[in-house]
Amino acid sequence: MRILLPILLIAWVTPCAAQFVDGNRALKECEAADKTSIDFFIAGVVDTSTHDKQALIAKSLQYSMATTPVPAELTKGILKEMRTFCIKDTADWQQIRTTVCNYLKSNPKLLNSSAAKSATDALAAAYPCKAG
Repeated sequence: MRILLPILLIAWVTPCAAQFVDGNRALKECEAADKTSIDFFIAGVVDTSTHDKQALIAKSLQYSMATTPVPAELTKGILKEMRTFCIKDTADWQQIRTTVCNYLKSNPKLLNSSAAKSATDALAAAYPCKAG
């Protein structure tokens, strides 16, 4: 019973902790005086888009290299192709936030959809990756 209780507690709490953030909620945070929430949300989108894809590719390549060697240049090429957006080093955080918030304001049809998807689309339009 001692082992079962923590498992049941985690199972009960986990669904409650997973909240879907739609465009309406994100836009509300964009318009708030304190921008901390929207900044953390956008940072999460940027981190997830960048690092999760790299981790997935790295794991896939690690597996494939165990059976067939994969050239380093091919690995770099795959990672470049998977990037959704490429934020310039010169972009400041306020520009990034403004890009996402303006996208939400300009696309009211998307407000009932995933804010993470909208943020990714906004950043991809504003900061496209150059081929090559």
